[in-house]
Amino acid sequence: MLKFHTAGESHGMYLVGILEGIPAGLKLNLDYINSMVLLRKRGYGRGKRMNFEEDKPEFFGGLTRDNITTGAPIGFRVRNIDWEKGGRGKFSSIPRPGHSDFSGSIKYDFENLYLPAERASGRLTVLDVIAGSICILFLKEFEVETYFFVTSVGGVSIPIEHSDGVDAIFKKAISSSVLVPFPEFEEKIMGEINHAIKEKDSLGGSGLVILKGVPAGLGDYNRWDKRIDGLIAQAIMSIPSVKAVEIGEGIESSRFKGSEFHDPFFIRGGKILRGSNNAGGIEGGITNGEDIIVKFYAKPIPTVRRGVPSVNFKEFKEVKSSYVRSDTVVIPAVSLIVASRVSFVIASTFLDKFGGDHIKDIKDSFNSYINSRRRFWQR
Repeated sequence: MLKFHTAGESHGMYLVGILEGIPAGLKLNLDYINSMVLLRKRGYGRGKRMNFEEDKPEFFGGLTRDNITTGAPIGFRVRNIDWEKGGRGKFSSIPRPGHSDFSGSIKYDFENLYLPAERASGRLTVLDVIAGSICILFLKEFEVETYFFVTSVGGVSIPIEHSDGVDAIFKKAISSSVLVPFPEFEEKIMGEINHAIKEKDSLGGSGLVILKGVPAGLGDYNRWDKRIDGLIAQAIMSIPSVKAVEIGEGIESSRFKGSEFHDPFFIRGGKILRGSNNAGGIEGGITNGEDIIVKFYAKPIPTVRRGVPSVNFKEFKEVKSSYVRSDTVVIPAVSLIVASRVSFVIASTFLDKFGGDHIKDIKDSFNSYINSRRRFWQR
């Protein structure tokens, strides 16, 4: 099982992460990890802070000098340039509706309502992307591929169909400033964002994550807390801004008859196949060998330039919420963060089932398992 711990604050000197449980012998492609971190910070509608934060991961444990994992906890940190600019130390007695200001200050008895956001901020998700990128690289060793897309921003929806051509459209999406593969929809989304900027408002949206090649048998129905759909949902719902998670056609399932919704089996060319994937690759809390399909829905950023009705606790009067530097939309970044969290869960359950101290041990265990179960899908 993987464990992931973080330390540091949004405007502190460093953000620090420790990823525990990655086996020895995994060669880390630091260029890939850096590219994912940079992908998180770019995107149309991001705030000014992303213009000066460098977000360069520094690894200080768990790797050899040639970037091969040793089996020890992997330690990494990211310097906050904003710390050097004096970005910490503000005081507020006015909570932003939708943020952690109010609830966090009650819990920890803070007079300064900005303090909860130092840990609740989406800024810390840069650590999730680093840890998730390591998990994605681990899963690649077993031919598991991870894809992520934006499917809506504000009132603009993008029709992304899950198909065998997902690799080609993913390459187009990651070159887009809003993580969509179709130029005509990129223009519509940018127009939606421009309108929100003009109105001094923020936008929510949704996204899609697909993992191809995940083997059947990860997760467990014998314990509620080991069901893999529950683990995925918890991992995603704890991302700032995310308000709903859907696996497969989960929402549509409530409108179907059982005879229409469930994915049929059939035999073609000596292989047992499925006629659809409405379940999103998970049945009974266990992966079934089909693609993992996860959708998320995120609220607009709660820091709104035009302000929303709030109160001043110090003066005990009604006011509008104050504005601090923030984004207009973060859905492209959240799509990557969700993919990172899902990859973490899949890698963790993969290690639970096939775990060993070295990557070679895990490959031996995995290959033995696949060979022993092959009769379930091929004759």
